[in-house]
Amino acid sequence: MLKKNKPTKKDNTNELEYNQIPPEDIFAYNELRSCADLFRLHKDKILDIQPEFQRNVVWSLAFQTRFIDSLLKELPIPSMCFSYDKNKNEMRVIDGLQRISSIIKFLNTDSEWRLSKLEDIDPKISGKSNIEIKEDAIEIFSNVQNRSLPITFLRVNHDKPDHDEYLFTIFHRLNTYGQKLNNQEIRNCIYSGQFNFLLKSLNNYKNWKKLLNIKNDNRFVKVELILRFFAFFDKYKTYKGILTKFLNLYMSENRRNNEKELNNKEKLFNKTIDLVLEKICDNKPISRTSNAFIDTLLFGVAKNLDYLEKKTPKEIKNIYSQFTKLTVLKEQNLKNVFSLIFYLR
Repeated sequence: MLKKNKPTKKDNTNELEYNQIPPEDIFAYNELRSCADLFRLHKDKILDIQPEFQRNVVWSLAFQTRFIDSLLKELPIPSMCFSYDKNKNEMRVIDGLQRISSIIKFLNTDSEWRLSKLEDIDPKISGKSNIEIKEDAIEIFSNVQNRSLPITFLRVNHDKPDHDEYLFTIFHRLNTYGQKLNNQEIRNCIYSGQFNFLLKSLNNYKNWKKLLNIKNDNRFVKVELILRFFAFFDKYKTYKGILTKFLNLYMSENRRNNEKELNNKEKLFNKTIDLVLEKICDNKPISRTSNAFIDTLLFGVAKNLDYLEKKTPKEIKNIYSQFTKLTVLKEQNLKNVFSLIFYLR
C-alpha cells in the first residue's frame, strides 16, 4: 500500500503580513554606470553602502575575486538596484552590496586588497593585490574601471514614510531568493539614521547581553527586540496586529530623533534592563526568552518604572510571579496581553 505524503508545512518565514501598494510618485529608470563612476559616487559619500547597510559583506574572498575576473572577461553581470533621493542627492544600495563592495575594494588603491590565487581566473590578477595590478598591469585596472554595469534606479523621497515602506517591500522581495535577509536587516538599510544607530548601540549594553545571554547578534535579531520595546512603549495603542508594518512606521517616524530624544530612550531602556536583571533575575540570564514574553515584561516594567524602583527585590519578585501567571503570552494576542500587565496601582 502506498503511503500518503504528509502535507508539507508552509514556509512563511519571509512573507510580509500585508500588501504594500506602490506610491504613485515613485518611478524607476535604468542606466549604465561605469565601475569608476560607482567608486567615485561612494568616495564622494553620495552612494551609501556603509555603515548602516543591511548586513556585512558575506561573499568569500574567492567569490569577490571571481567577480572581478568576470568584469575583466565581460561576462554578464545582473543589474543592481539603487534608490535615489534627488532632494538629498543620496543613493542607497537596495540590491547589489556584494558586487559594489568588491568593486570598491579593487579600485580603492589607498588600501591594499589581495585577490585569491585561483586557477580559473586570469593569471594576471590571481593572487595579486589591487595596487600590484595597477602598477604592473594598468590596462587590466583600467578595464575594470571602464566596465559599465546596469543599474535600476528608484526615484524616492526618504521624507515620505510610504516611500520607505515601499522600498522595504522591494528589498524584502528581492531578497526572497538565496540567503534571506530578515526584516531588521532590511530596516537597517531603509531606515538608516541616528535612531537606527542607537538600536545597534544598545544591543551592546552589557546588562542587555547578560539578560538574554547574547553571544553574538550578527543578524540583528535582538536589535529588533529593542525596536519592539520602544515601539510598544510609545505606540502600543496604535498596534493593529501587523507587527512588520507597525515597526517600520515607528522607525520611519523616529529615524531623525534629536539628541535629547535619543538620550531619553537610552536612559529608559538601560534603567528597565537594569531593574529586570538585578531585581528579578539576580544578575543571571532570564529563563523565559520568547519574544512575546520579553515584550510584555519590559513593557510592564518600563510603564511602572518609578513605582518599581521604590520596591524591594522581594516585592518585585512577588509582582513578577503574579505576572507570569496572568495569561499565555502569544504574539497574536499581544495587544490583549498589554491590558493585563502589572496591576500595581
